[in-house]
Amino acid sequence: MGRLSALGRFASSWYVSGPMLAVLGVVIGALVFFYVVPGKPKIGVIDIPFTVINDDSAFVISTFLEYARRDDSIKGVFIRLNSPGGGAAASEQLYFETRALRAEKPVVIIMNDIVASGGYMMSMGASYLYTKPSSFIGNVGVILSFPGPLISRTPSEQVVPTGPFKLNGGGRRYFIGITDQLKQAFATIVMSERGDVLNIPRSEVLSGRIWSGVEGVKLGIADEIGGDSDAINKVAELAGISRYELVDVNTEVFRNFNQQFKRIIEPLEQADSPSIAGASGLIAALRTSQPGANPTEDLLNPVDISSLRRYIVSSGVGDTQEEVLPEFPLKINGPQVYYLYVGPNQ
Repeated sequence: MGRLSALGRFASSWYVSGPMLAVLGVVIGALVFFYVVPGKPKIGVIDIPFTVINDDSAFVISTFLEYARRDDSIKGVFIRLNSPGGGAAASEQLYFETRALRAEKPVVIIMNDIVASGGYMMSMGASYLYTKPSSFIGNVGVILSFPGPLISRTPSEQVVPTGPFKLNGGGRRYFIGITDQLKQAFATIVMSERGDVLNIPRSEVLSGRIWSGVEGVKLGIADEIGGDSDAINKVAELAGISRYELVDVNTEVFRNFNQQFKRIIEPLEQADSPSIAGASGLIAALRTSQPGANPTEDLLNPVDISSLRRYIVSSGVGDTQEEVLPEFPLKINGPQVYYLYVGPNQ
C-alpha cells in the first residue's frame, strides 16, 4: 500500500505530471486532427473540350466520371461540356454514367459553345445546368445514316442467309420506324429529367430545334445563365459544403493511368525475353501517336488512352472487316445511328 501511495505522489508531482499531460495533449490533438477534423472536402472539375462523342471519347469521359464517383473526398462535381453529340450508343452511355454519378453526389454542368443532341443527352444526367448566353443547346433527335444501298436479296450463291431479313435486318421503312422509336426515347429522357421546368410541349422538344442559351433558359432547356464560378458555387450549395478545394479530375486520372502504365512497362523494358521484345516498339508507337511527341520522353508524360486501348485489346476488337473477316464476300454495311448536331447547310 505504501508503494502505491508513493507512486501516486510521484505521478502527481509537477515534473512528472506536466510532461505526461503534454504528451497526452499531443496524442488527443492528433486523434482529433486525423479522425474528428477531416481535410477539406473537394469539388471535382471535369473538362470536356469540343468533343464528338464516339467509343473512345466516351471511354475516357466515363473514366473521369467513375473516378469522381469512387473518390469519397469529392463531394460534388462540376463539368465543363462542349459537344455536338455523336454516336447514339456512346451518347447514351455518357447519360447513364452521369446519372449514376448524380445518384451519389451533385453534378453541375456548364454548357459552353455547343451542347447539342448526344451532348445534350449527357447533360440530362446532371443535377443542374448552366449555360452561356451565346451557347447553342438542345437539338433533340436522331440521324440514321446508310453508308451504302441496303441489300435486298442474296447477291450470289456464295451466301445463304437463314431468313428474308438476316442480311439487312429489315427494309428502309423498317429502319425509319426504329429511328422514330429512338427519337421518342430521347424525348422521354428530356421530359423525365426536365419535365417539371420545361415550358414547351413534347412536340417542340421533338422538333430538333437548337436554342441559344438565353432562350434555352426561358424554355427550361437549361436552368440558369452563368459562368464557372456560378456553377462551382452551385455544386457547393447542393453538396452542403462551404469550404472546399478544387481537384482537376482529368489530371488525376491521367496521372494514375501513367503511373500504372509505367509500372507495367518498366519491367518489360529491363527484361531480355524475346516474348516481350516489342515493348519498346509499343512505347514508341504510343508516343508518336501524339502530335509533336518524342518517343524518348519520360513515361510520366501523358499517353493517349485511345491509342493504348488499340494495343491492349484482344485481336478482332476494334479491327476492320478486312483484318477480321478477309474471306467474307459481302461488305458489312450496317446503318449508323447518331445523336449529332450537323449545323446549317454545308
